[in-house]
Amino acid sequence: MKRPKSIFYFIYFLFHIGLLLASIYVNYKSEDFEFLLKLREKMDLMIYVAVVGLLLFFIDIVLISMAVRTHTKEKEKLEHEINSLKAKMFDLQEATGSASSKHITAVGTDSEEPKEE
Repeated sequence: MKRPKSIFYFIYFLFHIGLLLASIYVNYKSEDFEFLLKLREKMDLMIYVAVVGLLLFFIDIVLISMAVRTHTKEKEKLEHEINSLKAKMFDLQEATGSASSKHITAVGTDSEEPKEE
């Protein structure tokens, strides 16, 4: 995996770890009414964090689609190479087969006994 992709996935991982820890903390403090009011005041921050999460998710989708496209092109290239090698093998077999059949015919005519009439 390339270095920028590794860095992106590390950031994506840290985002989800932070989200998990924040969720656990909010669940732990859910009985405290003052905490919930303070949390309500920070709703704008939560919206921005959610937008960053969506942005990271869409970047991940783009990276995956780029990898799929690269693998598809590589597969098509390899299939084309296989087909061209099969064609070369067929041509060599045809050339070898036709040369050996000419040799067999030539040998067969030389070794034939004359017909009796």
